[in-house]
Amino acid sequence: MRGIIKARWIILSLWLVATVVLVALQPDINAILRDRGQKALNEDSPSVQADTILSKMEKSKGTNNLVVFYDKNKISDNELKQIKQGVERFHDDANKLGVAEIMDPFSVPEAKKSLISKDKTTVMVSFKLDKKSREIDDIQKAIDQRLNKVTVTHYLTGEDFINNDYLKASQGGVEKSAALTVLFILIVLVIMFRSIVTPIISLLAVMFSYLCSMGIAAQLIDKAGFPLTSLTQMLLILILFGIGTDYNILLFNRFKEELSKGLSVDNAIVSTYQTAGKTIVYSILTVFIAFAALIFSQSPIYRSGIVVVIGVAFLLLEMITLTPFAMKLLGQKLFWPSKSAKGHGENRMWAGTATIATRHPIISVILVAVLIVPAVFFYQEKLNFDTIGELGNSYPSSKAMNIVADHFGKGNAMPATVVIENKKALDNNESLAAIDRLTGQLEKMKGVKQVSSITRPQGQEVNGFYIGDQTKSVTNGLSATQKGVDQIGGGLTTAQKKLAAADFSQVNKMVDGTAKLETGMTALTSGLKQIQNGIGGSGQSQNISDGIGQIESNLEKMSGAVTTLADHYNQMQTGYAKMGTSYQDTAKALLGVKNALAQMQMLTSALGDSSPGVADDQNYLRLKASFDQLSASLAKITPEGIDALNKNYNTLTTGFKTANSHLSEMSDGLSQMAEGLEKTKSGLDSASSGIGKIVTNMDQVTDGLGQMKSGQQKLADGLNGFHTFSDKLADVTKGLDQLSGGLGKTNDFLSQLNTNRSFSIPDEALKDKQYQQALDAFMSKDRTITKITVILNHDPYSKQALNTIKHMNTTVKNGMKGTALADAKVAVSGPSSTTYDTNNVLTKDLNRLTVIVLIGVLLVLLVVMRSFWIPVFITVSLMGAYYAAMFVLNALFINLIGLEGISSFVPFFAFIVIVALGVDYSIFLLARYKEYPLMSGKEAIVEAAKRVGTIILSAFVILGGTFATLMPSGIVLLIELATAVITGLIVLCFIMLPIFVPTMISLFDSPPKFKRSTESSVSE
Repeated sequence: MRGIIKARWIILSLWLVATVVLVALQPDINAILRDRGQKALNEDSPSVQADTILSKMEKSKGTNNLVVFYDKNKISDNELKQIKQGVERFHDDANKLGVAEIMDPFSVPEAKKSLISKDKTTVMVSFKLDKKSREIDDIQKAIDQRLNKVTVTHYLTGEDFINNDYLKASQGGVEKSAALTVLFILIVLVIMFRSIVTPIISLLAVMFSYLCSMGIAAQLIDKAGFPLTSLTQMLLILILFGIGTDYNILLFNRFKEELSKGLSVDNAIVSTYQTAGKTIVYSILTVFIAFAALIFSQSPIYRSGIVVVIGVAFLLLEMITLTPFAMKLLGQKLFWPSKSAKGHGENRMWAGTATIATRHPIISVILVAVLIVPAVFFYQEKLNFDTIGELGNSYPSSKAMNIVADHFGKGNAMPATVVIENKKALDNNESLAAIDRLTGQLEKMKGVKQVSSITRPQGQEVNGFYIGDQTKSVTNGLSATQKGVDQIGGGLTTAQKKLAAADFSQVNKMVDGTAKLETGMTALTSGLKQIQNGIGGSGQSQNISDGIGQIESNLEKMSGAVTTLADHYNQMQTGYAKMGTSYQDTAKALLGVKNALAQMQMLTSALGDSSPGVADDQNYLRLKASFDQLSASLAKITPEGIDALNKNYNTLTTGFKTANSHLSEMSDGLSQMAEGLEKTKSGLDSASSGIGKIVTNMDQVTDGLGQMKSGQQKLADGLNGFHTFSDKLADVTKGLDQLSGGLGKTNDFLSQLNTNRSFSIPDEALKDKQYQQALDAFMSKDRTITKITVILNHDPYSKQALNTIKHMNTTVKNGMKGTALADAKVAVSGPSSTTYDTNNVLTKDLNRLTVIVLIGVLLVLLVVMRSFWIPVFITVSLMGAYYAAMFVLNALFINLIGLEGISSFVPFFAFIVIVALGVDYSIFLLARYKEYPLMSGKEAIVEAAKRVGTIILSAFVILGGTFATLMPSGIVLLIELATAVITGLIVLCFIMLPIFVPTMISLFDSPPKFKRSTESSVSE
């Protein structure tokens, strides 16, 4: 120490140079924080991995943000037009603004429902913003200029703007807290030391340590990627100014006491550091160990607290170099204008409580247990990660998000996103089926409102993308086919019965009659020729006339019979023509049924191939066998067979036509014959000529009868063929009955699949242009990454939402097992997922670091006290103070004020501060306790409490007041942290140290094991 005193000017010069250089070169950590943001998770956290995967499929750089237009009285049509025009200007200058992927209800009408609230008070415009190293405030001004003609109030919100407002709030809190801290310390020190110089020297000394440590930390943050949060600078200010002032109080008070003994300045400095200096070293060591333990934290936010290690290292260096310089330079003037040479007096309160505690240890232990144990037992850790809630409506970004939450729901504004990354492309049926399966599982989860994916872009199943929908269409078609087959079968059955019952024997008789008629006509023609030859002889005219009369009479009868025969032939021809049309239609229908049956066979085979479970089903196997049997039955019905049947039919109808034609000619000839004979009766002279004509006509009739007989014979042959056709129709009808039955079984079987929701997208749908747009929206360009958007029912930061995320993580992992995407990477992104991961990490960190810090503090206490039980009692007292503080914090902010939970960072940093700084007060007390080795343990602890109580309470006022300066910041996190620290220090300074520790020492009554130093007393 004497060497330091001698080299004091060199040391001062080094401090000045180091401070100036570090401050001059110090990067702007606020700018770094705005640009980099604060990260609560490592890169290997599931939600961070999900964000990384999601960023790969983004088509443009940047973060998602919103413009929110709001009018509590409803946005009018005219105002809506203004908004539209403002948004158009926003679109036009998008490149200048660094804005991409703008979605508004005007250019994207299909998004109107999701961007305009139902009550017409709120309109949202989403966009992606690339800051490009620009300040958010500048970007906000530029956007506001594009929207300045819109009379509706608008706000900018989203990740960038919320973070910017939160950093503003934090920065404002730091500046306000720093100013209040300095002012508060000045006032307290002036009151305590009744001096103006002492407070200034103390603050200047701490200021050097702060500026240098902050300069080093800023370089590490900028150059080495040291973790940074909005609490970094504030925490360093609070810790250094709080404990630095406490240590200065201890040093200056001891220095003043040593001067009062008549020691020289140099000797007083040496004596001060031999006593109080050792106490400070031990105290700083506990703070150093506590904050150095943060290196084992997984959370970057907790690791950012390691900056305090740098700070306390510089503080210790300042305490053993600059503070002695000030003591040497000023001496007694350090306490000007106070003339009192004594240090702090005895503390009657601590002396009284310690005395009672040692006299009634059992009652004291019970009293402390009643106060502390319930706090430990009933304390529940409820964390809140809602940055927006902490800001309230004090900032535009948080107010806008609250408006969105009120009118759209927070779940809609901040959904969770499941991302899937596969090595191969996902735009195939197997991968899409796996994605749809997972989508359905997520949709069924409790707490999930809606799920959208590439298979369900609108959050609903797409008709036609599932086997059930497809088989339903098939069954409807099969039902219609079965009905048609039944109708065809019925018609064919009727035709077959009529053909089987038809009597074609009359046709054969007709053929015989026509043959006899032909023979008669031949004989008649021969007779007429003879008559013609005999007319020329005399005496024959009368006989001829009589004969002609008889012939005329017979011809009239024959003409009538021929006419009747012609009418019957016409009716038969008409009937067969209708039958021909019917059987030809039936033949075509049979060919169609045969083709449909072939398609059904292909469909059945494809169904078996695509669904392994169906292929082994007995109903499926019987159905397939029925189709095969029906197909074999209809195999004989071919287009060639139908053509042959048509030829026979055409021959038959041709015979009918020829017969009808000749019958008509024969009837005409008989009429002419009758006319000729009538003329013969009136004039035999002309008879010869008439008979000649008759003979000529009779020859033609005879030829016609020959042709008619030939046609009739063909008709008979054709009709005999219809008997064979009738037999074939019976076989066809039987086959159609089997086909109808098979179709019925097919329908029954496929109807069972109508409820099957297995995804199976048709190729034509997959290639559709509209669906390709959906692929672009939900997949990366190379189609290896896809996302599933999940809207939750609850506030994304609520406990219910975190429970939903917990189950979602399990569902996502299990949902991919056994599918085509079993080896794909799957993770969940979004505020809820980040909150869930952060909660897990912080809880694990708190549990792990609690053990590490307590072990570190215990080891320091063991070294200081060189005993076992007293360090244990001190450690228990620290933990009791912490749990009591957290219990009170929950009661105030959760039960009374109604918050969802305590800000996520408060429990840990409150623990670190209460334990790491509270142990200082314990060391102050125990260091004084060691000064009385000749006293019993009860007497020594009471005397120590009497001597050091005022110093500890003064230090408590300084440190508690320092944290109290956080209250006016308006930030919930800082207010909660200040409340927790102050409460913990109160419990420690008024219950644990003056009551619990003396009680436990009295129960283990043993004198201190260390002798007082012969040179000076041990420090307070």
